[in-house]
Amino acid sequence: MVDARDPGTLQLPLAFKRSRGRPRKESPLTGAQRQARFRARREAQAQVLRERLQKALGYLEQGDTGMARYELESLVAATASRREEDALDT
Repeated sequence: MVDARDPGTLQLPLAFKRSRGRPRKESPLTGAQRQARFRARREAQAQVLRERLQKALGYLEQGDTGMARYELESLVAATASRREEDALDT
């Protein structure tokens, strides 16, 4: 602020006013790109679940029910926690 009675004060150059909110990215993703990433992530998670299920079934075929039960329980727990995370995101 310039004081009219004081010759020592100067007009300060003011920077431009920033807009509200988060700054924009230099190269934002389109809706289709974002959806493709989501589907790829979802498919990767499903693939991991399928592999773990196959592992549990392999234990059952070998007759190792203890390991099969452990693998299935950990799989159910992982799925439940993932569903909770998804519910919190929405």
